[in-house]
Amino acid sequence: MTPEAALQAVEQQLEEISAALVAADPLVLEQCSAQLRTGLDALVQAARSLQGRPWPEALRPRLQAVSNRLAMQREQLARLGALVDRQVASILPPAEPTPTYGQPGSQAARIYRSTT
Repeated sequence: MTPEAALQAVEQQLEEISAALVAADPLVLEQCSAQLRTGLDALVQAARSLQGRPWPEALRPRLQAVSNRLAMQREQLARLGALVDRQVASILPPAEPTPTYGQPGSQAARIYRSTT
């Protein structure tokens, strides 16, 4: 696969992931994520086929745009995860209270105790 074809496939998969994020459809998002991983693997293989030569000048802005878009989607997923956590916590309270400053009767605050 040529670098341009691999890059075009990744761009298409990023479009599909954006649509799945907007629709908040976890099943489609999971499928699109698996396809994106496969596409990124193909892009890496295409980059290796360049054998140390730089990317073609025409593809560099598109490659940078893919990088920026991946960063934005990571942030969107983190926000979506935090929103889901808050929604679940409002419906199902935590099983055990987790005080900020440690368990009653403990010597040190939770943040200072080792977990091991």
